[in-house]
Amino acid sequence: MNLRLAHKLIAEVEHQPDGFLKVRGREAAREVYLMAEAGLVKATELDELDPTEAVITRITHAGHQFYRALNNVRSFSHN
Repeated sequence: MNLRLAHKLIAEVEHQPDGFLKVRGREAAREVYLMAEAGLVKATELDELDPTEAVITRITHAGHQFYRALNNVRSFSHN
């Protein structure tokens, strides 16, 4: 899992008023599914016709904890 990309995607979902995010691109779509497998997010099933798109439908409790933990690490490392 690409931690920076995962953190970025969760941050983007956090700022969406409807609470979900559609991503495009093979790398981003793969990351969404890795995040879903890890239990950080809920996502729609992979569209076999277009494996370069994914939709995060919800951030899980574990996803929120992951996001906060990385924020704490980032702010600590900048001091």
